[in-house]
Amino acid sequence: MRPIPSASRLQSVLAGWDIQAHRTLVANPDASDLVRLARVQALIASATAVVSEAAASQGIVDRQVVQRVIPSLDGTQVAWTRVARRSAEVTSPQSRVDPLLVRAASEVRATIASTASNPTGWATPDEIAGRVDLTRAMNALHLNMVSTLDVAYLTRDIAATSLTLTAPARQIAMRAQGEAEIAADQGNTAYQSMRWATERQIATNQLIPLPVPARIGLIKATDHVIASCNSAVAAAALLDASESARVRRPVRALATRRAQHVPKMP
Repeated sequence: MRPIPSASRLQSVLAGWDIQAHRTLVANPDASDLVRLARVQALIASATAVVSEAAASQGIVDRQVVQRVIPSLDGTQVAWTRVARRSAEVTSPQSRVDPLLVRAASEVRATIASTASNPTGWATPDEIAGRVDLTRAMNALHLNMVSTLDVAYLTRDIAATSLTLTAPARQIAMRAQGEAEIAADQGNTAYQSMRWATERQIATNQLIPLPVPARIGLIKATDHVIASCNSAVAAAALLDASESARVRRPVRALATRRAQHVPKMP
């Protein structure tokens, strides 16, 4: 039996995660920090979609608004997953995740598990409604959607400019060359005939800063996150989980059930 979370647990855990994510991002993060952060953000986006559907099924928020929000949340989950994958490509054996970020991530995962999942996947709307105050849960998740946008912008700034992002020379050489060829196919020949690592660096697989071409894929991925987050926030602007907005008559559950899959944490 999962312990039932208190009414304020989700709100406090998400607030703590947001604070720690900002602290880690402004403190010269490693690529492994970006991996962990992006995976947790992807999990939160999926959980927001599931809880939103549960709230709609209980008549707490407008079902049509939720149906407009869900695709944007799904897109946000996919975009954050892409950022995690791109960041993982430039990690090294020496990469270490901020221990405080690991702790905050564990609290988020545990709280989401007790709120919206069961051993076989996502919980049903009735199960979620029996575990938490859906009005407060929706308010907490809605606030998190807004703060996530700021996290996305910070992540993009780090991808584009941070000097602390390094990777093994062999990975950088392959990634930079691949992005340079893509740029050339699109008419940008600025990176042709440029070397991104010396023979000695490649031979020893030395950790070196990311050159511009090696950052391009990560920058593009964070751009997709920003676009998806903006879309989700705009679509959710009409959500109102206050008591005064509660629908007084039963609302039939959404016809489309969510896939029974919970994103895995590393």
